[in-house]
Amino acid sequence: MKKITGDVNLNNLYLREIPSILNDVVIEDGRFNIDGNSIKNLNNFPLSCNTIYLSNNPIRSLVGIKQKKAAYLEVSITNIKNLEGCPEIVTSLTITYVDDFNSLKGNLKKINTNGNLIIQECSLSSLDNFPSIEQGVLINLGNNKITSLLGMPTKCHHLNINSNQLKTLIGCPTHITGNFRCKYNNLEDLDGFPTVIDGDCIMTLSPIFNNQLMMQRSYFERELHKRCRISGAVRLSDPRNIQI
Repeated sequence: MKKITGDVNLNNLYLREIPSILNDVVIEDGRFNIDGNSIKNLNNFPLSCNTIYLSNNPIRSLVGIKQKKAAYLEVSITNIKNLEGCPEIVTSLTITYVDDFNSLKGNLKKINTNGNLIIQECSLSSLDNFPSIEQGVLINLGNNKITSLLGMPTKCHHLNINSNQLKTLIGCPTHITGNFRCKYNNLEDLDGFPTVIDGDCIMTLSPIFNNQLMMQRSYFERELHKRCRISGAVRLSDPRNIQI
């Protein structure tokens, strides 16, 4: 086993594979960055590293990552489909613009305190296998194909579920300690709406229950306050993106 202190930056070098010399290396107090190459698998991945950048590669799987914990993992613009091979415990995980990513199946078990879980602009449809969430975690699941929130934790910090295919909020965290964003879904009712939002509530006006009154800002806002203690502002926009 060899140790390297500091960053290992191999980004944008036209690599087709991780160099074999790194197979038995521990990277201490630094990041491992292979962004912007042509790497398809994670063979020869280092034994351990704190911060991992894998984006902009045709990687098909996270299998090959040897460690159980990581502070930061970014794997955007790749070809992964799920979390198989992901470390079990991560502080911040970012997956964006991955058309094939549709499942949380895999190794991830927990997001650490004050971390981030960002899965945005993907094809995620189910929240089965959702990891446990510690205090202060931001969750951003915007622009996916999610149809149900069942499986989510009961409490989180900021929550963004904009632009999904939700008809109901059943399964949504009951206590959001930051801001709640739920714009551009297909809600048919407010069942499952959080009971406490400590920040702002940001939603789209919609005629849910086939009730045109719900298109009126004052009426919609009253309905929200009946269900939830909202400490911040209520910010409502109409379906044509016009702030009102």
